[in-house]
Amino acid sequence: MKKIIIEISDSQHEEMKTYLEKCFSTSVEEECCFADYTIKLNVSFLGSELSVEMYGNKELGDVQWKVE
Repeated sequence: MKKIIIEISDSQHEEMKTYLEKCFSTSVEEECCFADYTIKLNVSFLGSELSVEMYGNKELGDVQWKVE
């Protein structure tokens, strides 16, 4: 089986963590069961960017990735 490995910086990890905690908190406050989120890797000839989608979209910026 192959793995997709996405490398993010400590600051990108902190941004993602803070964003998701805020979204989960909103979900609990609104008594909503919607707690799904999407991590999206956008790959183009200009580079690779990562974003997280849940109650909106949080762009995390450029990332390095590989398949092993």
